Amino acid sequence: MIRPMKTLKVVLIVGMMAGTLSGIAMAASTQVIDLGVRYHQKHSEFISLPYADEDLTYGVGYEIHEENALLQLVCGFTPDFADHQELDYGITPEANLLLKDGLLQGGLGILSTYTRDAADKGDWMDMYWQWVLGVNIPLGKSFSFQANAYYVFEDWGSLSKFDFGDVEFGGYLGYKF
Repeated sequence: MIRPMKTLKVVLIVGMMAGTLSGIAMAASTQVIDLGVRYHQKHSEFISLPYADEDLTYGVGYEIHEENALLQLVCGFTPDFADHQELDYGITPEANLLLKDGLLQGGLGILSTYTRDAADKGDWMDMYWQWVLGVNIPLGKSFSFQANAYYVFEDWGSLSKFDFGDVEFGGYLGYKF
């Protein structure tokens, strides 16, 4: 069952981000549309995540680039969960604020995952966080490729339990306009 208060929080956050995004986009130097995939790991500490080793999420993203930073909005779709066969799919919207220096980029993101099962019951997870570190390589004037490592965590107190085995990876092909 979808909890009304949690849904309201998500709608408010998305609304605030959309309002901010529209203002930023008018002044943005570069905008990018991305398509990509993310390779998940079964997390050792954050056990409420539905992902297992080798689960894939396919994503579409929108980025607003300034000289030294970018705002990245992504919506991911996971068609299958290896450890949760009862789930039909998952949708994960995320917002990442990344600093960039040359080809390198890194920063912090916030996200939530909505899962739906065969009985048409769905629910949102609580918001959670991720550190993002990667490279963004230009491919000519209009295209780019980015490869990122992601470390998701439930709350700030769990950062002391960092494990390299929990790091996830993703790659996105972008078109600049």
